[in-house]
Amino acid sequence: MSNEKHIYKAEDIFENIPDDPENVNLKIPDEIAEQAGLEPGDKLKISWGDQGTIVIEKLGDDEETNG
Repeated sequence: MSNEKHIYKAEDIFENIPDDPENVNLKIPDEIAEQAGLEPGDKLKISWGDQGTIVIEKLGDDEETNG
């Protein structure tokens, strides 16, 4: 994925989970998924970057998602 920046409001990408007030679902915007070549079922590593950014990395089939 390029270093191109996209800005979204939190309410546009985070969704509350019914019966789980401590967690939220992250909806990756379609244009981001397409640009990064993400498909449903891909393994991802999601981490917090600097200044409130979210870093999304697509992992290979043999890579671990934790750590």
